Amino acid sequence: MAVIAPKLSKLIPMLATDHDGEVVAAVRAIGRTLNGAGMDFHNLVEALCQHNPVTYAPPPSEKEPETWSEIAIWCRNRDGGDLSYKERKFVVDMIHRTATGYEPTEKQAAWLRAIRVKLQWGYVP
Repeated sequence: MAVIAPKLSKLIPMLATDHDGEVVAAVRAIGRTLNGAGMDFHNLVEALCQHNPVTYAPPPSEKEPETWSEIAIWCRNRDGGDLSYKERKFVVDMIHRTATGYEPTEKQAAWLRAIRVKLQWGYVP
């Protein structure tokens, strides 16, 4: 468990989001991480219930993007070639539009959130 603890310590706080798709993506990422180490959620619970104190140093905190503009910029800054041409073009377009106070449509907002999840966890709900 100690080997995957750093990764889990980044994923578990993501469960606190208000966006259902991001919660599902976080749960799936936790499951994949556990599975990759030959474990499951039962093993995670056992590790959490042990009375052995674990030293935890949180990663340096990064401000969570809150506005549509911040989310679009976050996506652009983390695209290491993972986005398609169409996704990249959309993100750049959203940066320009939201800089002037534009609010994305429901469909645009859903796509931008999905791109963020993809870049954060490598998964699109």
